[in-house]
Amino acid sequence: MQFEPQIADILKNAETYHRTYYEAKRFGGPSLHFHQRALATRNPNVTEQHLEYVYATLASWGMHRMGKGGPKMQNFDIFCKSVAPLRDRIAQAQEFTLSAMTDHDWNTLWEIFRGIKIMATSTSLVGNSKAMHHMVPNVVPPIDREYTLKCLRGSKDIKNDSEAEWTLLQDIVSDFFAPLAGDKAFTEMATAWMERQGRFPWDTSILKVIDNLVIGSQIAAQVKAR
Repeated sequence: MQFEPQIADILKNAETYHRTYYEAKRFGGPSLHFHQRALATRNPNVTEQHLEYVYATLASWGMHRMGKGGPKMQNFDIFCKSVAPLRDRIAQAQEFTLSAMTDHDWNTLWEIFRGIKIMATSTSLVGNSKAMHHMVPNVVPPIDREYTLKCLRGSKDIKNDSEAEWTLLQDIVSDFFAPLAGDKAFTEMATAWMERQGRFPWDTSILKVIDNLVIGSQIAAQVKAR
């Protein structure tokens, strides 16, 4: 299995990385507010209000930068129109369980990934995974270059090809997030954190807890390297 060293590291140092993540205090304000609102408004109908919150979340998470450089998002109407024919698939995916994914389930996620038009720039892995996380947080985590890819692959590089990016996302979910989410002791610890929203507001799902620990591990590594 891929990512065995990273899985072992997260399981061994979960409490340390969790503490590091929250002590860093790098994340809050609109980034947290719109994240929470996007999750709270998700439903099988995929309403325009929900999509507005998803769109605002990605903007506040740095997916749209003014000026010539950096990532750029599509106009909101383009994003909405791309999601419209995917509503049935999204509703199905909201019922998926990561520990019991079938080929049909993965194909449904691939169709959603391929169909969403949230980014105007050529790379879709980061933007699409973050959008999908707010629609189907039970099976898709948010992926980024700085933390996820650096932790799991040692590189921030992404091949700009939708099929290759989907394959990478599927590998990361099935070979890293799923084994951690399936660990009983880890799940019990993560659930306890999720129940303390006042103190740990970013622990909004098992997959987001894992994402937070990945971020914490990279922050800890940066501090250690200084």
